[in-house]
Amino acid sequence: MDDRLSAKNGVKVLNASFIKAHVPMIKAITLMEEAFRILSEKSAYIPQRIVMSTPDDKMSIFFKPAFMSRYNRLSIKLLTQIHVNENSENPTIKGTVLLIDMISGSIISIADGNYITALRTGAASGIATQYLANPDASSVAIFGCGAQGLTQLEAILAVRPIRNVYLFDQSPKKAIALAEELNLSGKFEVQINPDLKVLKTVDVICTATPSQKPLFSISDLKPGVHINAIGSYKPDMNEIDPEILRNGMVFLDDRLACLKETGDLIIPLTAGIICEGNINGELGELISGAVSGRKTPEDITLFKSVGSAIQDFFIANEAYEQSISVTDAQIICLTV
Repeated sequence: MDDRLSAKNGVKVLNASFIKAHVPMIKAITLMEEAFRILSEKSAYIPQRIVMSTPDDKMSIFFKPAFMSRYNRLSIKLLTQIHVNENSENPTIKGTVLLIDMISGSIISIADGNYITALRTGAASGIATQYLANPDASSVAIFGCGAQGLTQLEAILAVRPIRNVYLFDQSPKKAIALAEELNLSGKFEVQINPDLKVLKTVDVICTATPSQKPLFSISDLKPGVHINAIGSYKPDMNEIDPEILRNGMVFLDDRLACLKETGDLIIPLTAGIICEGNINGELGELISGAVSGRKTPEDITLFKSVGSAIQDFFIANEAYEQSISVTDAQIICLTV
């Protein structure tokens, strides 16, 4: 990539609509394979995230950088989290991803971080499902039908022949909206908030909630189920029954980050229910063949993700590359 293009094109401001149109899910899945391979090889510099709070503690700010020397670029995701949300329609967490040229030091794009987060997280679950779920998996349950639930479902549909979809959310409106947005009617058998007994028939489960207690127990599950657990990103959050971790095959997006950040691991590790030996490896190691996946069709497999800044980099970088040759009203070019 000619670095002079950065100056020529100024700063591209890329909204969610542009990213969705030019970085489809199937492309995002390919990008995430490369991202996780690099993450496990430790050939990128991903500093620990920086978290600061306002003096009144009403809002926290997160900085998540990723340096990719092979591209001469770095990304920084800036997240704001409101601790007291007086408007239920206002998202608690909002994000922006900056892409920076490392040679000139110039910002070359500003992209919608909310959609990038949902897209790259969904794509990660798509990869985990592709490598770990049984090949004939045909049913999926989604716990949490917000923005993350949407892209989780899109990713699963991209890698497995899904015929039955079960949507779980404390807000029936969100579940209905998700079904309508994907235009599922007539294409799949869809049920909203069914009895947990239905999990005995489900091949893939995705959890994307802020729950502080397990959403289901191991006794609720079908042998051979694959689980993508993405909702627990704080030490006090816990979506997954520890017995699932103790008896299943567990893979992480980033071992160090998961052990520090998610209650899904911290809580059962502290209680002595599991040990680090229960962790089979990272997703990048699975992709490269350094570790193996399920051994039998009856194995329960689980992918635990807290997210990595390298994922944001790959989506933001691809969106920028697409924007260079596209004339679109959704792109704002700021000359600096």
